[in-house]
Amino acid sequence: MSFTFTDWKHRIRNRADITGMVTHLTKPSELTFNMSDEEINLKAVGNLIKILEDKRLNGSDTSSGFIVGKRPVVCFQDAPLHGIIQNVEYELEKRNSTQIKKIRYCGIGLSFSKFYVYTYGGRPVIYDNTIEAKKYLPEEHYWRIVNFILETPNPKIIDWTHEREWRVPDEFIFKYNYTHVVLYDKATYDYFLENCSKEIINKLHGITILKSLLM
Repeated sequence: MSFTFTDWKHRIRNRADITGMVTHLTKPSELTFNMSDEEINLKAVGNLIKILEDKRLNGSDTSSGFIVGKRPVVCFQDAPLHGIIQNVEYELEKRNSTQIKKIRYCGIGLSFSKFYVYTYGGRPVIYDNTIEAKKYLPEEHYWRIVNFILETPNPKIIDWTHEREWRVPDEFIFKYNYTHVVLYDKATYDYFLENCSKEIINKLHGITILKSLLM
């Protein structure tokens, strides 16, 4: 029995934990240690506007240690927006409860249809022990590997499966009419409207304020 696009949409609408979109979250291009959470979010909006002007997401390289192989990748989360804001709030709570102010991402980003991202080479990552995954994947597909270790007893668990990550190799060039903007709260929404070109805003597929999903 064939499974059509209509069937696919119907399945998603009947499940709260899956979505037809993937979301790329960003952060400020430059950070200082004494920046407040509000400043960080507004700086992230500034970076988002630059991304929209360029119509391009550049891939992260392997220097961070999270990317396997030689190709840079653009990362997305395959989670509904109510799951995205939960991930963002967890990262924020973790950052504010420690002296380590490293920022992985903010509640600022872009969402796209899975079909659109798939067309440009986007695929779900492969969660596995990196050493094991390299045994069955050709080197040109190492960019899909995300290290995953669940062993007991084991003092160092590595588990990023809550992000349900997708990746696009190298870069992702997009069109505005396929682009949905994600903002953290009303302050970031107001800042975005004040500073982003109206010509760009008018072409967007939509805008969502994540904090409103927690009300």
